[in-house]
Order: sequence, then C-alpha cells, then structure tokens
Amino acid sequence: MKLLYICLGLLLLIASGCKKSFLDRTHPGELTYDKFYRTEADFQGAVNACYLSLKPQVEALLVFNDCISDNTYEHPYNFTGDNFFFDETNVPSSSTNIKNFWGACYRSIALANMVISRLPDSEVPESSRGVFIAEAKFIRAYSYFNLVRIYGGVPKYDNIADINQVYETPRSSAEEIYDFIISDLVSAQGIDAARSPAQAASAKGKATTVAVNALLGKVYLQKHDFPNATTVLGNIVNNSGLTLEEDLSKLYDANNPFDKEILLAINYERISGQNSPFTNLTLPRLSIGLLPNVAGTYGNGNFNIEPYILASFDQHDKRLNLVDSQDILVGQDMMRFYFTKKYQDLGTTAQGASGSDFIILRYADVLLMYADALNQSDRTGDAYPYVNQVRNRAGLTSLPSGYTKEQMNNALAQERQWEFLVEGDRWFDLSYRGFNYLKATLNAFFPHSARTVGASIEDKERLFPLPDTEIAFKPELLNQNEGY
Repeated sequence: MKLLYICLGLLLLIASGCKKSFLDRTHPGELTYDKFYRTEADFQGAVNACYLSLKPQVEALLVFNDCISDNTYEHPYNFTGDNFFFDETNVPSSSTNIKNFWGACYRSIALANMVISRLPDSEVPESSRGVFIAEAKFIRAYSYFNLVRIYGGVPKYDNIADINQVYETPRSSAEEIYDFIISDLVSAQGIDAARSPAQAASAKGKATTVAVNALLGKVYLQKHDFPNATTVLGNIVNNSGLTLEEDLSKLYDANNPFDKEILLAINYERISGQNSPFTNLTLPRLSIGLLPNVAGTYGNGNFNIEPYILASFDQHDKRLNLVDSQDILVGQDMMRFYFTKKYQDLGTTAQGASGSDFIILRYADVLLMYADALNQSDRTGDAYPYVNQVRNRAGLTSLPSGYTKEQMNNALAQERQWEFLVEGDRWFDLSYRGFNYLKATLNAFFPHSARTVGASIEDKERLFPLPDTEIAFKPELLNQNEGY
C-alpha cells in the first residue's frame, strides 16, 4: 500500500517499547505518547505506522502457508535455518518464525490500540476521528485473525496495556478472539463514509469498506458461520461493481500496485529500506539472468514450487504462465527448480531492491469464498457461476454440472491452490475445511514431495506452538498448545 513513510520514525519509537529498559517502566505510555498524539497530522502518521507494521506479518505468511504445505519446498542445501522446521512439518516452540510472528502481530495491535485509545483526548476534529478509528480497528482485526488461525486462543488487549496488564492477561478462547475480530470489522464497515473528500482522495492503497467486508467474510467462513459469510460476500459480488483483471500479468506487475482486482496489498518500493523481500525469497538459490537489469547471482530458494503440484495444472491453464524454471548445479548434479513469477520484479536495477507487492485481499478470493459459502449452505448449484469466473479467466472450461457438496468442496480447494499458489493461503484454506481434510491432503502428498518425503502431519498440528519465550514470561497464564 502506498504510504507516507515519514511515519517510520514513529514506528521505531513505539517498537522500542520492546526493550527491557522501556518495559521496566510501569506506565510506558506516559513517557512520551501523551505529548506526541495530539494533532490530526500526528494520528495520520500513527495510522500509517499501523499499516507499515503489517509487513513482518505478511512476510511470514509464505512460511506458515506455502512452505509447510504441498505448495513449496526449501532448497536442498538449506539444511539449517528456521524454514527447515516448517518444510519438515516439525515446528518447535523455540522457532524463530513462531516468535517473530507473535511479536509482529502484537506490535500491530499495540499501534492500533494507541490510535484508538489516544483519539478521545486529542485535538483531532470529530469529522476525522471516525476514519482513524476504523483503519486502526481493521488492522487490529487482521492481526488477531492471523494470531488465532496460527495459535488458537491468545491474550486479548483492547487498550493500551502497561507492563502489569501484560503480565496479568491470560489467553482468551479462540471464540472470544473471533467475536472481538468481528466486532472490530463490523465497526469499521463505515470507513468509506467516514472519509472526507480530501481523505478519500489520498486513501489509495488503504483499507476500504469493500476490503473490510472481504476480510469479515473470510472470518465468517473460517469459523463456519456460513449464513453471515454468504450475506457479506454476496453483497460484495452483487453490489460492488468489482471485476477480475483479465490480464494476469498485470495483477502482479510491480509497476501496477493498484490493479482493479486488488482490494488490499502491501506496497514495496525499489529503494533501500522499503524494498520487497519476496523476489529474493522466491527465486531459486543462486539463480542468474532472471532479473535482466541485475548482474550476478541472487535468490534464496526458500519457496521452490513442488513439481508434483505443477503436474496437477491443466496444460492450458494461463496461471502456468506465472511459473518458470531454471536449471542450477547443486553439488555435482544439475537440478531444475520451479518458481513463481508473481514476485519477479523485472524493473529492479539492484539486487534486493524489488518493488513487488504482497496482495492481502483480491476479488478472485471473494468469488471463491462466496462459492464456498454457498456450497457449505447446501446451495451447490448456486456456487458454479463464481468458481467458473475464476476458471474461465484462467482459460479453463467451466466445472461439470451435477457436483455433490463434497465434490464442489474438493474442486474449490483445488481451484484455490492453483489460483493462490505462493500467496500465503494454502494452510489456512485447508485448515478451514477441517483438520482431517488438511491431514489427509498433506499426508497423501508428502510421498511425492521434492524434499520432505518422510514428513507427516500429526494431530498436534491442528495449531502451531506458542513461543517458548511467551510461556516462560507468563507460565501460569499461557498454557502451551496440546502436544508441544
């Protein structure tokens, strides 16, 4: 999302609250924030900082969804490092990814709470407060949604928390967290109406009412509230006027961050400190010639696409045009690695200076979620037009008529894998369909994996472990997830 990066200093100021010397103070907020959070410009910078804080969250979603599933695998020489645990579906509570994701989500929540809590005592006019609160609640809801899907029930903070409150707050149940998420999103639905004409003119790339409702529909779907999911998603499909991008290459073009299909994306720039990590993460390790304006080798090889999954695509599927390969010498062997071109920024002129964006919500997701909600509501026949829109855009024929509910469920899971390959969706989508579905799907795949032939999904992996550092911090209030 295009943001005013002048708020970086504010983000760093608040992030410094993680230091021990800062936490030792009983009321850290009283140290500086009362003086800073006063004017409308202050709160605009604070809200921009909230958006910026989402970057560490989305940068971990490929690990939690693609790496651990049947979508991608680590380079064969990457035997160490935290992603290896995910690739082997053997994630310990000491995992760096586990700790960092927890911290990233709560950092966003703390920033959002600061905005919401400080506004009543500020000099901001009433006409501008509504949009700031709505944006902060959307970001808080998105962060809690990521937390609850990864860890289950987590501590809930709905206000600025001093160190004593942090120590004393136990885990809420997953149901309580979902209720809180829904409450925030329902409250944020009026975000477009709250914007003044000037705010609307400068709001490109920020949360909109459609984005709020798309996330709300995803939340309802995740908790199997199919009537509400059908209503919310159906309203977008039938009343928003949105359409799919006909040209898939435009959808992922770093020069086109506001494509008509994108509802919300994290925007990166081709400059130091604001560049996207996804190009290097998704290109094969030590690849060459894939970025025409960059000399030498590059690429980390963290998310090589599984050949087994590529073989499932129809040969006429246009989404295959978003996949490429390169042969690279590994030891004494020449190996072929497949990678997504969704993050291949051909315009970058320096290694690591990529402007490729990360899409959080797009219209194809809304269409497939709506089809899912209809199917789960025993309206399988009504689901066809929406999944077929996505298929037809990809150059595929429509689904055969006469599917049962189970057949449509399987078709939608497959369609979503093809559509959102390496977009941080797969594990969440499988888990939504039930842990038994996820377990059966991935255990059937692992014997065909390019690397993790011996991996398997165990019952404990319904959820990921809480960070061991958090358990040590509050051993009496944070019980570890079962099996870890």
